[in-house]
Amino acid sequence: MKILVYGVGAIGSLLVHFLCRAGNDVTVVARSTYDQLKDNGLVLVHRIQKKTTVDYPNVVRKADLNEKYDIVFSVMQAAQQKNVLDDLSKVDTRLVVLIGNNPEADSCERYIKEHMTKKRHVLFGFQGSAGGRENGKAKVGRLPVTDITVGGLHEKASPKAIAAIRHAFKGQAVKITETNDMYGYYIYHIAEIMPYCYVSYKYGNDLRKADKHDIEDIMTATKECFDFLRGQGIKPVPDGEEKYYDGGAKTFAMKTLYRIMSKTALGNIMVAEHCENGIEEMQYLDALFEDFRAEHPGCPIPTWDRMRKRTLLEWSKNEKC
Repeated sequence: MKILVYGVGAIGSLLVHFLCRAGNDVTVVARSTYDQLKDNGLVLVHRIQKKTTVDYPNVVRKADLNEKYDIVFSVMQAAQQKNVLDDLSKVDTRLVVLIGNNPEADSCERYIKEHMTKKRHVLFGFQGSAGGRENGKAKVGRLPVTDITVGGLHEKASPKAIAAIRHAFKGQAVKITETNDMYGYYIYHIAEIMPYCYVSYKYGNDLRKADKHDIEDIMTATKECFDFLRGQGIKPVPDGEEKYYDGGAKTFAMKTLYRIMSKTALGNIMVAEHCENGIEEMQYLDALFEDFRAEHPGCPIPTWDRMRKRTLLEWSKNEKC
């Protein structure tokens, strides 16, 4: 398959790695990293697997919008996706997939559909990996099987589009999980990740200092936020996710996972380092969610607010330094 990818940070680099290893004809649009990729290839350090791989996709500074592609992926932070929406509207393809935590996905989809030169499917996704770029290399944390959740914002994706995405990753350790509500997925993901990030910032991104009270705060704040979102008529995504915070065996399992992550390299790679290197993204998501709360008054979330207030003070101190 002929595939175009915008974004070669840690998340995009891993996606490109899988696409290249699956035998696709992959082109990446790289601006600041163009020379590195042309000279050295796409160097990817798999932190948990303790190995380094090198792939050689086609590298361009600007995409040829007249070139026909089977799939176009845009793998960027939400605030950065806006910079390529014009390209995603005009490139010659039938399928565009925007991957990343994107609470402004509605406006992205609307822009593409209003400005597209040809009809195309617009899907959204989230890739379960983390990391950053350092010294010309992408350093990524991933589980043995990388989950990519994909779907329409408010509707089920066409079977043909999902089949094309699955074919693109054929033979790789990638699981494609379908959903018909990526909007719900994004907003519930914020509800789950922000309390953990607030704890990370509390300890200067050293999660080993987190104790049982911090874990309880994470669980309580997330439940409060889930209750708030359910009060807005937004169903939990994935289905049944609320059971991890409502008590019972699943809640115990989630607490145990948080404790393990906080005391091991997994939490450092998947959470703390991302909080440290992606502070602008975390601040962006935090601010957007507060805007959402202001526009949709609902039940109080006091533990969340207490944790957030402390984090805002930490961010303020760091900005002054």
